[in-house]
Amino acid sequence: MCDTMYKKIGENSAIFLKNSDRAANEPNLIILYPERKGGGTIDCTYISVPDEGACKVLLYKPSWIWGAEMGINEYGVSIGNEAVWTKSRGKKDEKLLGMDILRLALERGRTAFEASQIIISLLETYGQGGNAGFDHSFYYDNSYLIADAGEAYVLETAGKHWAWKKVIGQANISNRLSICDDYDRCSMDGDFCKQNIEPVVSFFSGSAKRKYSGECSISALNQPLELQQAFNALRAHHNNADDDKLFDRGSVKSVCMHAGGLFGDHTTGSMAVWYLDGNPYIWVTGSSTPCLSVFKPVSFDIPFAPVFPEGREEDALKYWLEREKVLRAVYGRDIDAADFREKAMAMEKEFVSNAEELITKKASIEAYAEFCTVCAKKESEFIAEFSAAATRGSGERLPKFWAKKNQTLGKNVFERSLSKRAAKE
Repeated sequence: MCDTMYKKIGENSAIFLKNSDRAANEPNLIILYPERKGGGTIDCTYISVPDEGACKVLLYKPSWIWGAEMGINEYGVSIGNEAVWTKSRGKKDEKLLGMDILRLALERGRTAFEASQIIISLLETYGQGGNAGFDHSFYYDNSYLIADAGEAYVLETAGKHWAWKKVIGQANISNRLSICDDYDRCSMDGDFCKQNIEPVVSFFSGSAKRKYSGECSISALNQPLELQQAFNALRAHHNNADDDKLFDRGSVKSVCMHAGGLFGDHTTGSMAVWYLDGNPYIWVTGSSTPCLSVFKPVSFDIPFAPVFPEGREEDALKYWLEREKVLRAVYGRDIDAADFREKAMAMEKEFVSNAEELITKKASIEAYAEFCTVCAKKESEFIAEFSAAATRGSGERLPKFWAKKNQTLGKNVFERSLSKRAAKE
């Protein structure tokens, strides 16, 4: 379960925001993949498809899946996907996962419009299906929000059927179909949502409340854009719930999702793309729990932590786990949440201020990339300050849900087989 948001802010600015809500122990890794010439076939998570080549892509992806929850390509196209529950059949058949479709669209699409049409073509050609759950079986269809510096589109699916709509001003998607008969194009006649939505799971997913929260958050964003306010849209908690209580009970109603409740999903990664004067500026947490995590600027041109080049997935996992262990020490009260958050947000504010200054001065790509490395180093030093407490803490005060999850944290996370990922040893 996830939330993706987009808003056009003035003539030359837009913001793309995405939370990846996945199983609590499922690492979300940030990997930069180089161009690929193509030819032959490419192995996706479950099936192979003809390899038509690829442009350079930065993917925010679950460790075991070929595809990604969100990402951006070298042309500035950003895509986020959401699970949606529909009446379609054949979800258990191993086809393309929605995340595989997202990656293929980023690899092949040079504009948001082109990427949206690629998704439709892939859907109609191969269909979607297969288990997308990390530690249990989980089957669903997908919706997408596709953006570039100039425009954005929402594309919702049910099996091989789809509805497509250009975004006017702003849009956000959650874990429910939202396009009714107000589409620009559709593979079927009539009300797309009414004909295809599975109402029970859609209701209990908390998606209606999260979608409303997202709408309110992005409606409040104005020109000039305040980046931290945009990040805070991904930190929103239902009815301003106290973070400390959410560590214990969880909530699927919050955009910043905390595990422990009905579904047990958790926000395991967050990403923001600020489009300004045609240029995308990328910010990521590289960690779970955005209400506690620092958004950091990253360079698309030079991979460094929290971005790792292809082949260094183990290093990316180590990076995510270092932060996860500190965050779980916060859940267990071995680290004071208020103190940790205050220091984290102060650091983020400094990063944002310095980034805006560099952008205003039209700093070179090299200078901006160097600035990003400095931010990454400062955040790593911050995490290191608390790592001792995370190691020293007994964890006896951890809520039962998290204490159980700690027993298998970091194990078998690259295995494609569910039975192997779920193995205790």
